[in-house]
Amino acid sequence: MNGDALRRWRTVSRIYGAMVFLVVFWQYFVGGPGHLPVAVGVPAGLYAESWLWAGYLAGPARWFGLRAAGWVFGMGTPLRTSVDPRGVWQVRRIPVPVVRPLGLGGAASLTVRQLMFALLPFVGADALCALLLASAGGAFGRSAALGCLLAGGAPVLMAVMLRSATEPGDQDGAVQEVTAVMQHDVAEARRLLDALPPGPAVRTLRMSVLLAEGRYRELVDAAAESAGEAADPAQQQLHARALAYLDETGEATDADREAFRTLCRAVRRAPREYRVGSDLPALSELAEGRPGLAIDEARAAANVGSAPLRRTMAHATLALAFHRAGRPAEARAALAAARECGPATARMEFLTGLLAEPAAQPAAPGPLVEPAV
Repeated sequence: MNGDALRRWRTVSRIYGAMVFLVVFWQYFVGGPGHLPVAVGVPAGLYAESWLWAGYLAGPARWFGLRAAGWVFGMGTPLRTSVDPRGVWQVRRIPVPVVRPLGLGGAASLTVRQLMFALLPFVGADALCALLLASAGGAFGRSAALGCLLAGGAPVLMAVMLRSATEPGDQDGAVQEVTAVMQHDVAEARRLLDALPPGPAVRTLRMSVLLAEGRYRELVDAAAESAGEAADPAQQQLHARALAYLDETGEATDADREAFRTLCRAVRRAPREYRVGSDLPALSELAEGRPGLAIDEARAAANVGSAPLRRTMAHATLALAFHRAGRPAEARAALAAARECGPATARMEFLTGLLAEPAAQPAAPGPLVEPAV
C-alpha cells in the first residue's frame, strides 16, 4: 500500500474512532453510571464488526476480487512479522483477540461497479449483525447495534478511497513473491526482480534490493530521478538510509549530507507503519556523533518484530553504534544477531571488516542532521 493510500486509510480510521469516543463520552458522562450498558455496547458493536470484516475479507470477498494484503493479530507494537507471497502476517505484543487486515489488495484493479458488488454482501451482513445485537434488548443491544452500523461504514469508505489512491498492480502477486524471497536471499530476489515489468511497486522494491546489495550511489541516483513525483514514505526511507550507509563507507559528499537532513525531516512525518523498526533514528544519532543514543535507538528498532531484512539492518546499525562507542564485544554480538535474523547483505560484509579494526575516536565526519536546538 503506498503512502497516500495509507494516509487515507488512517484518516478514515481516526474519524470513526473519534465518532465512537464521542458517543461513549456522551452516553456515559451525560447519562451517568446508569448508562454504563450503553458505553459498553458501543465497543462491543465495534468488536463484532471488526471480526465480521476480517471474516468477509478472508472468505467471500475473494470471489469478488477483494482480499486482505496482510493480517494483524493483537494490539500494540509488532512482536513478529512474517512476509510471504500471500502477504504480511504480523503478531502484536498485546494478545487480545483482535484480527485486522493490514491493507487491501485487488481494490485498484476493480471497476466502481465491481467494487460495489464486492461490498454489498458485507453491508448486508453488517446490517444483519446489527439486528442480532439489537435483539439482546435494552440499552446495551441498541448501542451495540449502533456501533456495529457506524463501524460498518468505515471499510466501505476505505475501499473506495484505496481504489482511487492505489495504482493497479500495487499488490501484484509477483511483487509479493520478490518481497518474501528478499527476506532470506537477496541474490534470488534480484533474479526475480529483473524479470518484472516496470511499475511503482517494482521501483520501490528495486531500491530496496539495491540497498541490500550495497549499491548505495545507484539507489541515490534512482531516487533523485523520481524526486519530482509524489513523495512516497517507503522510497524516502530507502533514500535516507542509502545516504547514511554511503557515509559509513566514506563516500558521501556535502550534498549527500544536506539531502539526508531534508529526508530525515520528511520521514518524521511519515505514517507510523513506515517508521516502526527502522534504523534511521539511530543513523541520525550516529551522524551527530552520539553513539550512546544511537545504541538506544538501534536496540529499540531491533527489538520490534518487523520484517527480517529490516531487523537485520537494525542489528547491523546497533553493531556499528557499539563499535563507535568502543564496546567491541557487544558490537560483535549485535553483528552475529544480524546474521541470524535476516539475509546476508553487502553492509554485513563491510561491517565485518570494520569491526575487525580498532574503533575510531569521536572525530566523526560532518553531521548528517542538524544539531538539536
